[in-house]
Amino acid sequence: MRSLNDMGEFGFIDRLARIIPSSPTVVEGIGDDCAVLRVGERLVLVSTDMFIEDVHFRREGVSPRDIGWKAASACLSDIAAMGGAPLYCLTSLACPGDETAVFLEEIYRGMLSAMSRYGAVIVGGDTTRSPRGIIIDVIAVGEAIGGHFLRRRGAKVGDVLVVTGSLGCSAAGLHALTHGNSCGELVQAHMYPSPRILEGQWLCTRESVHAMIDISDGLCQDAGHLAKAVRLGVDLYPERLPVTPALAQYCAEHGLDPVQLMLSGGEDYELLFAADAKNVDKAMEAFHHEFRLPTTVIGTVTDEWTGVRTNGQIPPREGFDHFKPQTPENS
Repeated sequence: MRSLNDMGEFGFIDRLARIIPSSPTVVEGIGDDCAVLRVGERLVLVSTDMFIEDVHFRREGVSPRDIGWKAASACLSDIAAMGGAPLYCLTSLACPGDETAVFLEEIYRGMLSAMSRYGAVIVGGDTTRSPRGIIIDVIAVGEAIGGHFLRRRGAKVGDVLVVTGSLGCSAAGLHALTHGNSCGELVQAHMYPSPRILEGQWLCTRESVHAMIDISDGLCQDAGHLAKAVRLGVDLYPERLPVTPALAQYCAEHGLDPVQLMLSGGEDYELLFAADAKNVDKAMEAFHHEFRLPTTVIGTVTDEWTGVRTNGQIPPREGFDHFKPQTPENS
């Protein structure tokens, strides 16, 4: 009998998807960043994320507001990945009975700060006791503007893959926190991600953009989700990935490979999208004019294989999986 360690997080999700029934009102079910539900004339987006102490965050070096901000932002990023508008959130909290009310209130203030910035409000939730550590569960509810949204499914042979912003800084920030190193800029990137809500909405209006996902589990892993959705392959070009000065310096000082962090580090919460190669330059120029946020073409979609490769080679590690052993630099 196979264990979760054998099949991994995504193998387990695939297994569940085969036994969970759907409904005529479910436009998009298990397997994308959000469920898409038809409610009257509206398309409602729903996503959930758990945030567990010593798995997703550690208390050392961060404030409770930092913890709350990141818990909310991670879930809101799923709404961004489909080009939606966040509306409401439900938040559930489990913690030991000796936790102080002030600490927990500050976590909620962090969640409220993130949600208010992106147009959502908390409308309810639950609280319960945990035997050890804090567990936060956030459910985000949004809307597909004008009935339009982007799926993971949609990439076409010949499309290019484009990423917003820069990658790897969050993983380096986690390394800094874990090892007691000082690097405020990278720690900020790890604990204060900015879900690309407006950027996702803008990309959703472009006919040349065919599919999209947010980068939460690592570039290779999430590019693989786009490929798997259409049973195609993607080829990533690591040499094209922009390396920020802070990431380059930190990696040089601590013997880390910045390319590996960018490919598999995760929790960047940037957007990765597949777009028509013929029109991508025009779209990127318009995007830069609108947001002043860099975008980089970092790969192509191919039918020569299925899954992810980097310069045609199978990568040694694709990204984060909760049930697979993690390498030391990302643990």
